[in-house]
Amino acid sequence: MITDKVVRRFTRVRIQLMQHKKFIELGPVMMMGKRTLSTAVRTACTDGRDEWYNPDFVFQWSDKEAGFIIMHENFHKGGRHLDIYQVLHRINPLVTNLACDHWINLRLVDADPNNEIIAMPRYADGKPIGCLNTKYRGWSIKQIFDDLIAKAKESEDEEEGEGEGEGEGEGEGEGKGKDKGKGKGKGNTGAGLDDHDWEGAKGMTEEEKRELKQDIEQALRDGQLAAKRAGVGGGNSPLGIDELLKPQVDWKKELADFVRSTCKKKEESTWRRLSRRYLANGIVMPTLAGKSIKELVVAPDVSGSMFCEKDGSTPFKVCMSEIEGLAKQLQVDKLHLIYWDGWVTRHEEYTATTMGDWRGKTKPSGGGGTDPSCLPVYLKEKGIKPDATIVLTDGEVNRWGTWSCPVLWCICNTNAITAPVGKTIRVD
Repeated sequence: MITDKVVRRFTRVRIQLMQHKKFIELGPVMMMGKRTLSTAVRTACTDGRDEWYNPDFVFQWSDKEAGFIIMHENFHKGGRHLDIYQVLHRINPLVTNLACDHWINLRLVDADPNNEIIAMPRYADGKPIGCLNTKYRGWSIKQIFDDLIAKAKESEDEEEGEGEGEGEGEGEGEGKGKDKGKGKGKGNTGAGLDDHDWEGAKGMTEEEKRELKQDIEQALRDGQLAAKRAGVGGGNSPLGIDELLKPQVDWKKELADFVRSTCKKKEESTWRRLSRRYLANGIVMPTLAGKSIKELVVAPDVSGSMFCEKDGSTPFKVCMSEIEGLAKQLQVDKLHLIYWDGWVTRHEEYTATTMGDWRGKTKPSGGGGTDPSCLPVYLKEKGIKPDATIVLTDGEVNRWGTWSCPVLWCICNTNAITAPVGKTIRVD
């Protein structure tokens, strides 16, 4: 039974956290959404907007441990974990949960190392309840995820079948949303501290997601301002609010924007931008917008790394799927698919009508060195003058070439590599 005393205790702990100098930056985020105390959830949970807490779980320790759990949920919200990392959750639900928890718990421990206001829950022997590994200090969630996946595969080699059983069983449970007492869904996995309502986050409409993103960003900025007024926070804050406010680049959107920016044909009228030619005379007329491209070059690196399969796919497959969709949407008249390693190994041409079955026709070949400078030389020799060129590579090259057309480098690499020419986006 949830009594008024429990509600008052929970409220008191939250207010103390929001007002304390160590966590004032997350105060506005903590005011977002709804908070529900319920024994229908087994631990604590968020869908990225609202929070749920089982008081029997949260208050089995002191107020400091309860505060740690509350801050943990709000860090999920502030980091927009259940939105940004949906793709990782589809790959491995359990590992994604653990990676997010590792990232959060280290920040909370670093923010209050002497347990002045919060303390990580621990077992009787002193071991922390939840994910905590100082090895991951300074790592991104994706880096932690990759490391945990690698460890899981090592474990599979040692104990055949163990990794598969754990991944399927725990993954299904974590993905069911808030447990309503039916015996499945939420629950502490034995490694994580809380639960994550991925399905609830996924079920939000696109408009709700956009509004939530804007609200969170504004709340984080408000928190920074409050911390500045209080004489705390700033770039050295262990909470890393500056990092949370960094834009999360959607490489697919970047790719689409680049291709659209190269449109040359003016085919359709649009009222999104009015014609300046007629506005001067008081006449409102639409402008013409481009919808197709005359020639587009797509140049996949076939030196090996782009075809390394992971989780049933490869960087090549992922990128080409997006490019195929764009080619259809934008009505590319001619698409040159040029495979290369140390030199051009194969050149295929497709039109708007033949692009649909390119997968059954294409024959990538290569395996040599990596030298994209061969591409502009080849285009010049063949008299190909594309509207744009998209190069898919891991970026481990020495020469980038001299280009006479817009070039986009889609680099699939954990290292931060930026091409010295054209535009670079990172493909995850």
